Amino acid sequence: MVSPNEDPIELVPSRHDAWRERFDAERERVTDALRDAALESAVDRIEHVGSTAVPGLAAKDIVDLDIVVADDAVDAISRTLESELGGDRHENSDEWHPVFRRENGRRFNDHVFAASDDGWKVSVVTRDVLVARPELRSEYEALKRDLAAEHDDLVAYSTGKTAFVERVLEVARTDDTVSFEFSVPTVHR
Repeated sequence: MVSPNEDPIELVPSRHDAWRERFDAERERVTDALRDAALESAVDRIEHVGSTAVPGLAAKDIVDLDIVVADDAVDAISRTLESELGGDRHENSDEWHPVFRRENGRRFNDHVFAASDDGWKVSVVTRDVLVARPELRSEYEALKRDLAAEHDDLVAYSTGKTAFVERVLEVARTDDTVSFEFSVPTVHR
């Protein structure tokens, strides 16, 4: 059983190169499992997101992937990942099923999102803005450290970041130095 709440909220210094390698290996495992199940064509994109995707940013040692799929494929793909790769699947909504996994002692959060859902867009925008804006990246790290010191509850830790993420979304909508091939969401859930 892999629970998102079982790991302590502990930030480690950036290990971006190692995290990128772990992402690449997990993306390959996901792609192979979905190809074997004849579901690969339903995948739109697989993104490395979260703090481990941002060079120089301290993070929990958990690699997050957003697996963006056809709207009608979320259930089939998340079930396939759970059965073929292991982990624990959660149905957060019809459009978002995370699969919390452990592979060779390493943690992964494989978030299966419907292409129409804004959740994956928030992740991509946040990642790209933090890469482009070092002052926001530093502010975000300080906020995460404060929240980790205050909370041992993942929900409280995550909720404490909401206002900052919404500010990042506003920056993405108004800053000409970052652009996206999709409309930037207005709110973070």
